[in-house]
Amino acid sequence: MNKLIILVLLLFTTSSSIDPNKIENNVETSGIYIEDAQYNIHIDVETTTENKLNLVVKMELKNGSHFASPHNTRNLKEQFYMDLGSYTDIDFVDAHIETPKPKSGCGSSAYSDTKVNWIKTNTTYRQPLHVISKGDFQVFGRIKFVIEPRCTLEELPFAIISKNGEFKVTQPKC
Repeated sequence: MNKLIILVLLLFTTSSSIDPNKIENNVETSGIYIEDAQYNIHIDVETTTENKLNLVVKMELKNGSHFASPHNTRNLKEQFYMDLGSYTDIDFVDAHIETPKPKSGCGSSAYSDTKVNWIKTNTTYRQPLHVISKGDFQVFGRIKFVIEPRCTLEELPFAIISKNGEFKVTQPKC
């Protein structure tokens, strides 16, 4: 009986220590997965229960790294940013959703005297997409941010491909 109780407690403690924001490379089977010394990023598309499409970006931070949230009182050059350029097939709608929400004004920027909402925890961005074209298409976008404390501008290109009504994200071949 004691062995059973210990086994149940062991299973409970290991299952409750799983981080839902952690990106597991062997679990993520679609989209783009990039590993860096300061972060891992997974970029993909998801279909919601309402049959709408989202671009999903999962950022896993490592080694004390951080970056500026796109939700600041003014636009900063170093803050997280994503775009699709100008396309007629698909476009962003509404603002993206940042989970978890950043703490307000939790530091300053090296580039201005403005208080900055720094992202220091694993964060997921969901950007609603509006599909305009019913045919097959390919559009290109990018994600841009400065990763601190390394202080490097990261620009990550991606492509959203629609073929036979199925959507996927790929890394463009330059």
